[in-house]
Amino acid sequence: MTLSPPRQRLTLGLLATFLMLTLIAGRLVWLQGFQAEAYAAEATKQRTTTVQLSAPRGRVLDRNGEPLAMSIDARAIYGEPRVIASANCPPKATRPCEPTGMAAALGPKLGLPVDEIERKLGLVPKKTGEECSPARLEGCKGYVVLAHGLEAEEANAIRDLGLVGIGVVPEPRRIHPGKDLGANVVGFTTVEGKGTAGIEAQYDSILTGKNGRKTAEVDGDGRVIPNGRALTIEPEPGRDVQLTLHRDIQWYAQKVLSETLTKSNAESGSATVMDVKTGEVLALASVPTFDADEPGKAEASVRGNRAVTDVFEPGSIGKVITAAAALETGVLTPDSVLAVPDRIRISNKNFKDSHDHPVEQMTFTGVLVESSNVGTIMAAQKVGGPKLYEMLKRFGIGSKTGIEQPAESRGILRKEESWAGTDYGTHPIGQGYSVNGVQMASVYATVANGGVRLQPTLLKATADDSGDMVRAKAPKATRILDQKVADQLRGMLEGVTNEGGTAETAAIAGYRVAGKTGTAQRAVNGGYSGYTASFVGFAPADAPRLVISVSIQNPRNGYYGGAVAGPVFRDIMSFSLRSMSVPPTGAASPKLKLRAG
Repeated sequence: MTLSPPRQRLTLGLLATFLMLTLIAGRLVWLQGFQAEAYAAEATKQRTTTVQLSAPRGRVLDRNGEPLAMSIDARAIYGEPRVIASANCPPKATRPCEPTGMAAALGPKLGLPVDEIERKLGLVPKKTGEECSPARLEGCKGYVVLAHGLEAEEANAIRDLGLVGIGVVPEPRRIHPGKDLGANVVGFTTVEGKGTAGIEAQYDSILTGKNGRKTAEVDGDGRVIPNGRALTIEPEPGRDVQLTLHRDIQWYAQKVLSETLTKSNAESGSATVMDVKTGEVLALASVPTFDADEPGKAEASVRGNRAVTDVFEPGSIGKVITAAAALETGVLTPDSVLAVPDRIRISNKNFKDSHDHPVEQMTFTGVLVESSNVGTIMAAQKVGGPKLYEMLKRFGIGSKTGIEQPAESRGILRKEESWAGTDYGTHPIGQGYSVNGVQMASVYATVANGGVRLQPTLLKATADDSGDMVRAKAPKATRILDQKVADQLRGMLEGVTNEGGTAETAAIAGYRVAGKTGTAQRAVNGGYSGYTASFVGFAPADAPRLVISVSIQNPRNGYYGGAVAGPVFRDIMSFSLRSMSVPPTGAASPKLKLRAG
């Protein structure tokens, strides 16, 4: 083979050397000029440790400042995969210092599977590129939480293991002093402290604080260097939220409902206690309920707030809306006389009263007091479908009340033009549409408040950045009925709890009480099965202060509203009047005319 001339070989060699030096220089310029910050940051990561300092969550308080939910001191166990992967592990070490052995040591202490700990520490990658090893530190996370909410003693046992890259940090734990007290209203949080239901979810942005962090320089074994660089940013606590709930009334309402469910062998129940003058909700009880400290142990069906999520056909408690439409349009007065048979045919269906009777000359007051289906339908025929539908809409049927609960149902109310023939018989007597318990409390509160509707509210105040409680805006007020019409309805409803009415069981000694019973078939899977027993009323009738709605779903030991729900109303209302220091007026109930002549 013939070699090229020496000069040519020398020239080619110099060119090759120059090209190599140029590439090396370019790479150095690229690393130092364009990638210096990135490599410096990666180097800093490998010789520092950063842990999160969790912020305490704000408290949820009742109207008197009693805590319904609060955060207490607890501990979290964290791991630092990058520190673990890069640590020096001597042969035959006396304590676990390699990843698999560390996970095996932690498992029994934390009550977690070993493979789950390995996954959290990145030792078992989910996909290519996530490997965490001494040869691939860029695939390692800097900080992961292994367990939340440990007691100090449990956390100290973990610390005493002396495992490299495993540490203990203060972390608040959410507790509920009353356990199930108001649980369906307050809701609960995840183990990480995020609100996921009820007030905890509704006001999560207020209750959630701002986490801090602590960064320190460590040696090759993950130990903090005493005089190394350190930075601590303290967490900022969340702000308190104060509700309108009255702790004692909430407790008593839940107690009475629970006892009633057992006695009547019912499926569920709810009760709403509301201040007529302010729109503030004093109790929002739902049973069965759950322990808010351990929501995961309860079925999803009992963790919701039935007073706002569950809807039912109101039955006779909805007749007050038909009565309001008749009085407002002027087609009837409380003393108007109707010749009421015991049954009436609407389209292809016969509607009848609760018992057979001859044609009776009943006043409109008598129709409402004795809850005559036929008399109510006759009144609705005088009003007409469009105006009845308008009154239902005005009272908020088919619309959310605006109460501060994230899962409130609006109920169901079809437009009047879509009503079939029998709908003109069902809607006047409270069937064919659906409501929730708070909606019905609002209907009767509107009547009790002289025809002015106040939006139901659970929020009383929130803390500002200084911790001072700032009063919430007053609820929106809307006139629904003329004052005269509301006063007439209030007088008519008082007869329901007096002698001869359908709810003598709801009467309270010393107080004048107004209200209405309801016994409606339950709509289930496109048909009807079982009943809803209900009562809604207010007291004192002549100077209303509190309104309460009660609904008991599918009672099997009796099902009439007066027999099942009336006593629940009476007991809760009696307790609430005492708790709120509402005295009786001392005035005698008027004598109502129920029949002509």
